[in-house]
Amino acid sequence: MDGIVFGLCALIGLVGTVLSAREAWRQRDRSDYRVARFTRAVAIGICTVGVTLAVPAVEDVIESATGVNNAAKLGAHICAVVWCGSLQLMLVDWSYNREVLKASLYARVAFAACVLAAMLPLFVGTTDETVEFTTEFATVPGVTVYLMVYLAYVAITCGEIAFLCTGMTLVARRAGHVWTARGLALSSISALLGVAYAASKGSYLVTHYLGHPWPLRYEEIISPLLAGLAVISLITGLTMAMVGRRLASRVAVSAT
Repeated sequence: MDGIVFGLCALIGLVGTVLSAREAWRQRDRSDYRVARFTRAVAIGICTVGVTLAVPAVEDVIESATGVNNAAKLGAHICAVVWCGSLQLMLVDWSYNREVLKASLYARVAFAACVLAAMLPLFVGTTDETVEFTTEFATVPGVTVYLMVYLAYVAITCGEIAFLCTGMTLVARRAGHVWTARGLALSSISALLGVAYAASKGSYLVTHYLGHPWPLRYEEIISPLLAGLAVISLITGLTMAMVGRRLASRVAVSAT
């Protein structure tokens, strides 16, 4: 299941990364260049790396090459944190005025840095050849705490991303930017799927701690599917908004 889902995500992410990087490069000399164009390309690129690391075959290669157990999982989780943080920066740049933009950016960078600073010691103190950082090893306290820190960050950031995308969707719709509105609406749905992923995995960890977990086999199916749908729909939504705006601009130019 993981190989199919995350392999497909990696392919879609590669396409989205190329398109976003190309757009950011084309717009680099504009006087109204926004941080959002750069962070969008970074977010999709980092996401692509992260889902590639989550493919079981790639994970085995990384761990064999580095000699570090769980190295690929740590890399995928770090990518997820940076990905969510980059999306926050992109949407903050689009949503806030210049007076509060810098403080908003710094606050979100600091939040992501604190999460990584909490995750890394937990990883170092817990990992060994007999432990995997998955819900299957929820009996290991270090694994549970590590995953809960990671999942809490994902839930919080995806919640904010959904909120910001919803607001921007309404603005784009009122302004007549149809494709931008559709792309942002899809991105909002994908962020909610990200919250659902964190809730699915986190609820298993919490119920396991309380002694009444729901079946692990269901969690191992539901969580990857939610994560894959979130990644695919987000990349599709952001790319749709970007390409749609460009097409609309070309139509407007040709009409004049």
